[in-house]
Amino acid sequence: MNDDRAVTRHNTTKDTLALYHDAHRWLLIPIIVILVAFTPLYFATFTSEPWAYHAHALSAIAWYVFMITQPYLATRGKLRNHRKWGMAGLLIAGAFIATGISITPTNVYFGQIGGFPPVFPAEFFYGLTFTETLAMIGFAVSVSMAIIKSKVADEHAIWMLGTVFFGFMPAWLRLSMFPAFAFGIEMSTTSALIISIPVFVAVILYVGYRVGKLTHPVIVGSAGVTVLMISTSYIGGLEWYQEFVTNLMKPMVPWPDIN
Repeated sequence: MNDDRAVTRHNTTKDTLALYHDAHRWLLIPIIVILVAFTPLYFATFTSEPWAYHAHALSAIAWYVFMITQPYLATRGKLRNHRKWGMAGLLIAGAFIATGISITPTNVYFGQIGGFPPVFPAEFFYGLTFTETLAMIGFAVSVSMAIIKSKVADEHAIWMLGTVFFGFMPAWLRLSMFPAFAFGIEMSTTSALIISIPVFVAVILYVGYRVGKLTHPVIVGSAGVTVLMISTSYIGGLEWYQEFVTNLMKPMVPWPDIN
């Protein structure tokens, strides 16, 4: 019985390594999108951005670089290095989550000052405190499950992919708005979400299908959270939610003059 299990696990690992052989190449796409999408609204104004943004950006870039190198090491037979760098990945993931949480009160501040209409209205920033928190929870759960399933190759791999899905929407939204900005078209974030989210959900489902995990919890969960992001401004426009999140985050907002 134990021998049969060992053989099954070996075969699963072999199949998984073959399936993800070129994953590092495809995972170049998210980091390129991140760098391009955040250039106008972050890198171009780098010196005026708060330190918390820098910490979050650095940890995010480090995580996506990590996600490129890990499948490369694993599929090239360098499993010892894969495991060693996996330990470093825990620190990066922790930094990404911690810095993500640390900038959440900033969204309350932007909501309080009225946002940056017409593209980024106040209710959008209030709503981000909810939808981005859900995405951050999804990211944390994906990392935790990847650790728990570290000895089951196919499960470990799909949970790690989940971290990409949960963390990618902010960059994808900004990139999807580029054509509107280029042609001088006014587009609200809600309109941009309605356009960009179906495309991204289709990508999530396609990846799930290609790896034989279409109904896996991380595929369903990341797609569900992404769809929910369409309601970001609606949630943020609820007066009771604005009052609740303001009272909750007010002591942590790093800017003065919030009444």
